[in-house]
Amino acid sequence: MTPSPDLSLHALGTEVRAQGAGAFAALREVRRLEALLTRFRPSPLTALNARGELRDPPADLRLALTHALDVARRTRGLITPAVLGALEAAGYTAAPGAGPVRPAAPVPGLDVLAGVTVDDDLIRLPRGLRLDLGGTAKSWIAAQAARFLSGDALLDAGGDLHTQFTRPGTLGVRTPDGSPLFLNVGAGVGGVATSSVLTRAWAGGHHLIDPRTARPATTPWVQVTVLAGRVTVAETLAKLALLGADDLLRDLAPPGTRLIAFDHARRAHTWEDGSWGRWAA
Repeated sequence: MTPSPDLSLHALGTEVRAQGAGAFAALREVRRLEALLTRFRPSPLTALNARGELRDPPADLRLALTHALDVARRTRGLITPAVLGALEAAGYTAAPGAGPVRPAAPVPGLDVLAGVTVDDDLIRLPRGLRLDLGGTAKSWIAAQAARFLSGDALLDAGGDLHTQFTRPGTLGVRTPDGSPLFLNVGAGVGGVATSSVLTRAWAGGHHLIDPRTARPATTPWVQVTVLAGRVTVAETLAKLALLGADDLLRDLAPPGTRLIAFDHARRAHTWEDGSWGRWAA
């Protein structure tokens, strides 16, 4: 599966690659959306966090925030945009590990998120709430940018993949030991997401905050890959698996979803019939 053209750029803190007709326009959309949603340089999101409200917000910020709030509700607050203070306290400021580790900053719960106002002419945050959309924005941006692709095509945003193929084929995913894991993907539109605590990591921490502890998650897995019908669904399920939320996986994983996880000994496991078992490759 090598549709052409095959283009890439550095965005979203990773390498973003687009293949197929419309690849240039898709990458241009990635860059545009990143500029609206980043917390690492001035953007509508940083303005919202600084002021607590933003009048006449860009439509895409409203859509991305609405998506993040919906994911938070469906995951019972485990995947939430309210983790910015906790990320900073763990040392993730301008870059992973760039800041000092401070006492844990509690993660506001769903009751606080319920007070977020998202209207056409105004976004308003409850007092003291600041947002980081990184938990959901990368796959959301991939899905939005993929609208510019046609025919056989792929968009890979650092492990969050939108795929669309006319015939079944094979994709390679890098495993924790660096070797490729080849996965069969069907024809049609699909999503693949790989989440890992080995990337965006630093001494004593990583980017995945567990809202229950307000600290980088203590997880049974070092990497999880999910194949689902949409990249946004795949990303959500991968993070839930890393957080050990098997009850939510049983509730939220659509039929036909495939999950592959690697434990700390780099052994592979698969999700079958609502539980994990060793995978025989």
